[in-house]
Amino acid sequence: MSKRVWPFAVALLCATSLGSQEPDRPAQLEGEVTRVGIAQIKIALAEPGGPSASLEAAELVQTVRDDLEFSGFFDVVDPSLYRLVPAAERPGEVRHDDWLSIGADALTLLRVELRDGRLAVEARLYDNPSRTLLFARRYGGERELVRRVAHQISSDLTLHYTGRPGVSLTRIAFVSKHGEGKELYLMDYDGQRVRRLTTTGTINLSPVWSPDGNRLAFVSWRGKQPGVYIYESDGSLTAAPVIEAELNSAPDWSPDGDRIVYSSDADGDPEIYVLDLASRRNTRLTRNPAIETAPAVSPNGREIAFVSDRSGGPQIYIMSAEGLNVRRVSRDSSYSESPAWSPRGDRLAYVSRYDGRFDIMVLDLATGGLSRLTHGEGNSENPSWSPDGRHLVFSSNRSGRYDIYSMRDNGTDVRRLTRGTDSLTPDWSD
Repeated sequence: MSKRVWPFAVALLCATSLGSQEPDRPAQLEGEVTRVGIAQIKIALAEPGGPSASLEAAELVQTVRDDLEFSGFFDVVDPSLYRLVPAAERPGEVRHDDWLSIGADALTLLRVELRDGRLAVEARLYDNPSRTLLFARRYGGERELVRRVAHQISSDLTLHYTGRPGVSLTRIAFVSKHGEGKELYLMDYDGQRVRRLTTTGTINLSPVWSPDGNRLAFVSWRGKQPGVYIYESDGSLTAAPVIEAELNSAPDWSPDGDRIVYSSDADGDPEIYVLDLASRRNTRLTRNPAIETAPAVSPNGREIAFVSDRSGGPQIYIMSAEGLNVRRVSRDSSYSESPAWSPRGDRLAYVSRYDGRFDIMVLDLATGGLSRLTHGEGNSENPSWSPDGRHLVFSSNRSGRYDIYSMRDNGTDVRRLTRGTDSLTPDWSD
């Protein structure tokens, strides 16, 4: 399960194997979807069996299908073909050859029941070519959290084939207008189950997840000046002990969660600082008369990307975690901002302005290769990577107002996640 532990969001799920029915992964499937050029897993998800919970069963299986299709690791066989598979003649029979005939190399069978208002789900994964049961597991949770149970099943399927759990259990934090202010919100990776986190009645911006997933650092105007605050997993808010200034903004966490980097104008012009949370010590990292802001710490903690106008206009720079060895990395536009490291630290997403509009770029730091992911469909801003590095989330006004969108890391499969008042500054959890 994801390490996210928000008490208002997490179901009391259990995922247990069914006795000795869970063999090791067969060697022929190991790493199948991680090697470049290897085809997606062709998988079928049969309609669930079970004596009850028909509405919940339909929602569960559709959510699992959506999760697997989104991941990019799976090719989900069209459910309209399932009618070509004859019904089993006896309990426990799996018609492997018939499923293979419609293109399903893998098969997931689900059984869904309601027991005293709680879901009881059994999932079985089969490899049809080898006629092998790969795993059999039970899941449980409150009835209203059927989507959470579905996301757990999807995560387990993805983990089985790739060695990583995928993104189905992840969350996206963002800001949306509420009344006269802007509040923090949380939603599932696919835009479902939106819930409001803060009720400050003021402006809150730029939420960013802590590495352990228990906290959000963000900027708020709830004090006399905009400052950095921390939203705890129990819903409480605390002011981060940053240096006193008229403007403290743009926080990011170190990979160990012990420090927060941010921008502050405490010494006159905005510079980059780092706060050690244990000692409450603030250290200034940059010393330049230009504006220095939007720091982003690399996944290994050794480097910090940031925005500076020291060359005349805003551009992306990288420096060591101690503030040394500063180098400029963006040169494609006269205006670039919002750097975001990929999970492996090999790529940097950022925003550049072209023809008066903002688009999202991805820079390969090893080769210098640059990819443009959006192409003038309104403004596209605030990129943030999914934890598997295969997708990004961003804000865009392409529909007329700002909403949150996701896309693959090559700019395809763009999906709109929010609909309503302006939604901004998303951050994707681990």
